[in-house]
Formats: sequence, structure tokens, C-alpha cells
Amino acid sequence: MKKNTMTNKEIMKEASKQGRKDGKNQVPRQEWGAGSVPYLTQLQHHFAGLSQQLDVSLEQKKMQKEMAKVDAIRLEIQEKGKSEALLKNLARAEEELKKIQAQLDGAIEEVPMAKFARMRMIGNMFYAPFLFFLFIGEVMITAPAFQILLAEKKATAWIITYAVSFLTVGAAHILGIFLKSQFDRSRPKSKLYNVIFIVIAGFVTSTIVLMSYIRGSNSALSAGMLTEIDPSWRLEFLWIFYSFLQLTFVVVGIAISFMHYSEIESTLSRTKRKVWILRKLRDNREAKKIKSGNSVEETGVDESNIYLQELEVIETKKKLLESNYLEAVAAYRSSNINSRSDEMDGAHPSLQALHLDLQNTTSANVYSLSVTR
Repeated sequence: MKKNTMTNKEIMKEASKQGRKDGKNQVPRQEWGAGSVPYLTQLQHHFAGLSQQLDVSLEQKKMQKEMAKVDAIRLEIQEKGKSEALLKNLARAEEELKKIQAQLDGAIEEVPMAKFARMRMIGNMFYAPFLFFLFIGEVMITAPAFQILLAEKKATAWIITYAVSFLTVGAAHILGIFLKSQFDRSRPKSKLYNVIFIVIAGFVTSTIVLMSYIRGSNSALSAGMLTEIDPSWRLEFLWIFYSFLQLTFVVVGIAISFMHYSEIESTLSRTKRKVWILRKLRDNREAKKIKSGNSVEETGVDESNIYLQELEVIETKKKLLESNYLEAVAAYRSSNINSRSDEMDGAHPSLQALHLDLQNTTSANVYSLSVTR
């Protein structure tokens, strides 16, 4: 026999060919008994193997289903632990959000100034552009002073200009936070805290005044259009003008930072984002679980009816295999008898089909399923 992939038509053709060949060689002989023809034994083994393949395929399906249940249980245990941890984190975050919101809203009898210290009057959308334009203005005012001081070293002058402008804007930001925090009576500040910020303000003011003097002294030489101001007072005027101009930028920056700062609103925003992310993770996990279809409940669905149908299909295929086997044996027998030089009875035991055991597992499975139902 050839491979198990042969079609029934090819098996019939091969059986007839082998029957003619054996018949010409006087195989089987008259004295041979049942099961003595090698080809008929091979043919019986071939169809028995096909029957066993059907049984094995059914068992593989059952094994795959059981493995799917085991995997689903293992996955569900893992996912259950992750989901419980996620839900606990979400519950804590939602509780924290409620507390922060209640703290922000305050009590009805609360002192108005205490609530003012917590409120944010300028949002992040406007605060960032304010700081950006403040930084650009500081750069434009500060650059000429350092270009005069460093002369030919233009690259160095610009680097220092950007650094000083950044520090000035940063100082305005933290000074605004410092002033806003003074209204929060629930968090008293030490005197050292006040001294530090007073020193910072003093250094920033001194730096601005000194740079304004450098800028004013240079502008006094070319400010010929200021005819209304006496030349002897022109330097002092420009010095005061640039000092107030740059200080105005800083003061405005402090005011903006003062109106923007709110520690509790920043905490509230972070908590809201955390709650949103955790809810999104929870919803995605649930959607993924539903979409995968690998939950324990789904793998444990009673599929006995489907399994019985598969058994019936296999029974039908086995009956077809038996019919094909008998037909192949008949084709071999007919070709063998017609090709022989002697007389051979078609009922000779050696030319009869061997017993083909097709009831390996399916009958037992059908019986057990019918009993359990």
C-alpha cells in the first residue's frame, strides 16, 4: 500500500492491479487459508489505520478542549489577581479624589481668605504662554547689557543672557508661589523660609538695577532724540527707565504665578488623571476578557450535543471506510479470479475480507455520553 493520502478511486485501481498481478502468479493457492494473502492484509491494515486516525482526531479535540479549560483557569486566576489589585487602586484613588474635592470646596463657615489661598485663577493653558513671553521680553532687555560687557564674545553673551533670563523668570515663578502660600494659614512657614525668599528678591532686584545701569549708560550716548531731558540727567533717566521696565516684567510674572498657584488643584488634577487611567485600564481589561472568549464560564459550557454530533459523523465515516474496504477487497478478488489460469472459487477463504475493527472508542463514547445525559 502507498501513503494514507490515497483516494478511494486510487485504492480501487491499485487493488484491481494487484489482483491481476497476484492472479497471474497463482496467488493465493488453493490450499491457502484466511488471512494468507499479503496484499489483503496490507489493505486491512490501511483501512484500520484510517479508522484509528478518526479516533485520534476526536481525542485530540477533547484534549485541546481540556487544555483550553486549564489555560482559562490559570489565566483567570492571574487576571483575577490583577483585576482585584486594579479595583483596589481605583477605589483608593476615587476616595482620595472625593477627599481632595471636598477639601478644595471647603466648609460653608470657612474664612473666605482660606479658600482664596486654595483657588487657581489662571489655568495652565494661559500660564505657560505668559511665562514664555515673559522669558522672551527678559532676553530682549538683558541681551544688550551683556553684549556691551563681553564685547566680541557674542556667543558667550547670548548664553549668559538666556541663563539670566531663565533665572529671572524662575525667580518670578517661585516668588509668586511664596506670596500665595502666605495666605494658607493651615501650613505656617518658618522665618528662615521668609528670609530665603527675601534674599532671592534682593539679588534679583540688584542684578536688574546693575544691568539697567549698563544698558542706560550705553543708550545715553545715542539717545539724541530725548531733547526734553537735560543731558546731565539723561543717564539717570535711562537707568531708572530700564530698571522699572525690567522690574515690571518680574512683577507681572510674580502676579501671574500668584494667581496660578494652587497646590490642592494641582493634586486634584493629578488624582483625576490617575482615576481616569485606572478606569480606562479596568474597561480595557473587561473588554479584552469578553473579546477573547477564554473565560472559565465559556470553556465550561456543556458541549455534549456537539460532541455527540461529532461522534455520529465519525461513525458515518467509519461505515464509509468499511464499505470502501469491502469494495476494494471485491475488486481485488474479481481481478484475481479473472487473471488466474486455474479455477478459483470467489468464496475461497483466502480471498475474503478480513475483520475490520472500526469500533475502537466511538461506541464507548456514545454510550457514556448517552448515560451521563
